[in-house]
Amino acid sequence: MSSSPLQAQATFSFTSLWRSPTLTIARFMLKSHIRSGWILGDIVFIWFLYAAFFYEFGGDVAYFYGTMNEALSALAVLSTIVMTQRAMTARMYLPLSRLSSRSAYIGGLIIATAFLRVPSFLLTLLLALGFHRHTPSFGIQGATFSNMLPGAIGLLLNTIFVALLTIVLYRPLATRLLQIIFLLWCVAMLYSNTTINIVAQYLSIVHLPLIPITVCYSLGTGGAFDIYSFGMVLVTIGYTIVLAFLANFLLNRRDLILH
Repeated sequence: MSSSPLQAQATFSFTSLWRSPTLTIARFMLKSHIRSGWILGDIVFIWFLYAAFFYEFGGDVAYFYGTMNEALSALAVLSTIVMTQRAMTARMYLPLSRLSSRSAYIGGLIIATAFLRVPSFLLTLLLALGFHRHTPSFGIQGATFSNMLPGAIGLLLNTIFVALLTIVLYRPLATRLLQIIFLLWCVAMLYSNTTINIVAQYLSIVHLPLIPITVCYSLGTGGAFDIYSFGMVLVTIGYTIVLAFLANFLLNRRDLILH
């Protein structure tokens, strides 16, 4: 008898969470992405990945994660730009007018873009496990649950990070100064990779923020999932949390440029 109030409370909590403004906005954006037909662009992109990288041969676990980390990160950028562009139009006046804070709106956008990374990965994995013209005809060579799971965690974390970074750096959230700083960081990183002079050696410090992302990438290409890797996974999760707060801060502090 005592379990009934607990069950009712749990059901009420789940219902309240499901109907919260943030998740309501996230569901609205996902439905809009699907109904508008833009989801077909994601599916076609993934189909081309299968045709380009897996139709001839399936490869092994390292091949799958080595190619799909970059490819699905590119998809994360493209689909996030589409969703952000649609979310930041004049249509947002109506949902914003019903919200007590803009935090729920940007939170819904973040959840929607992050959620899309999961079915994108699963569809890619399903196709990669499918038919190949050469041996092995089906599956990924040497794939087991134990060696696929760390790579999946690393890939999903990286693509979610890329999606949130795209939101932060894309107009109208991003300021011109923020975009310039990011561009200068990219230039410094590329310069330190292509030259060996004393300036490039000092600029190598700009690679430090990429270490957690690199470790997550290596989880699928043969890297060991040890204490160090676990720590870098936590740092990557911290990156995404910081980006989420930054996106909320940028939305709350500036006038939106509505198209």
